[in-house]
Amino acid sequence: MLKMISGLSSSFYLQEPSPLPREGLPYWIFWFLLCIILLLFSFIFLRDKDLRQRLSSFLSGAKRRMRRTQLQVKLNKEKRRKIEFLKELGQKAWSEKVKFEKFEPIFKDLAQLEEKAVRLQEELKETISRILRLKNQQEENKLELKSLRKTQENGKPLNEEKLKRKKEREKWLKREVEEYEKSLKRGEKTLYELEIIKQAHFEQLGCIIDEERIGDEGFFLLYAEIDKLNRSILQLMSQIEDLS
Repeated sequence: MLKMISGLSSSFYLQEPSPLPREGLPYWIFWFLLCIILLLFSFIFLRDKDLRQRLSSFLSGAKRRMRRTQLQVKLNKEKRRKIEFLKELGQKAWSEKVKFEKFEPIFKDLAQLEEKAVRLQEELKETISRILRLKNQQEENKLELKSLRKTQENGKPLNEEKLKRKKEREKWLKREVEEYEKSLKRGEKTLYELEIIKQAHFEQLGCIIDEERIGDEGFFLLYAEIDKLNRSILQLMSQIEDLS
């Protein structure tokens, strides 16, 4: 015990004293120097006319770019609204079967597209019904497999041949469901593509109607909306040009 105390005492006296922490720069000197630096920069800025002009030019340029971006976003929005009104014109002409010579080839394409869409919708309806029937059969097969396994658990003899058939049917049903679901996705994609083509035809019809200004009363309100959008688009384009 005495040796331990003696060892601790000797190690204590052998340790070098830790250096005293150095005092940092007083805060008031730091802030004083910072104020002097800022004053120097302000003095240089006030005396340097070119620097002021460059800074002013940079700030005004950034402001112009921001304003131009805002106007471009608004312009794109107005153009999209105009396209929607043109599509509405075309759809109205198609649904009411408005007679006009330039419409005939577009009407013919639209009739073919709608025929394809109707036929495809019927096929998709049948595919969905088939998938539902197969899924019901899957559930029934699962219950029968469960019943067979439960028979084995209860110590009763298992019909191996029946179990094998049920397992094979389970695999077959799974493959069939997967194939029909793939077919359903392909059909839905094709239907979506047909709708995109239809909308493009409606827009084409709308452009013809807007250009020709066909005197159908059902078009007058849409003409007014398109005219208003045309004025807005021209104004925005002019403002963007001025900021270029």
